[in-house]
Amino acid sequence: MLKNKVNILLMVFCWTIIALPSLALDFEPGKYEIISKIDMPGMPVAIPPQTIVQCMTDQDPVPNSNPENQDCKIMDIQQTKTTVSWKMECIQQGQKMISTGKMIYKGDSFKGTIQTNSGNMIMTTVITGKRLSDCD
Repeated sequence: MLKNKVNILLMVFCWTIIALPSLALDFEPGKYEIISKIDMPGMPVAIPPQTIVQCMTDQDPVPNSNPENQDCKIMDIQQTKTTVSWKMECIQQGQKMISTGKMIYKGDSFKGTIQTNSGNMIMTTVITGKRLSDCD
């Protein structure tokens, strides 16, 4: 279930960029190390950060995921040269989840937060990305 939620958050980020107007972000394409840290109050044990390495391009400057069985609707998308923010509603296994997110780009790095409310559970994900090199 946690992996599904992480996939949803990364998917949100990916869909957000696809749906945005063509305003260039302050972003340098290449191979990125992306770290996601989830905070879920009330969990008895902290969830360890997840790290992936991914090639990111001007056309796809966001972490990718492939969630299944998602019914999501993105709204309230706003973008500047350095920031992307959005709101999204998803239905997962009959339960409505509302997420709001904001990512800030700075050349060879990005950082941001996504807050997801799923009924009585609120989850905050902090995502950071740092360029490692050119893509292979």
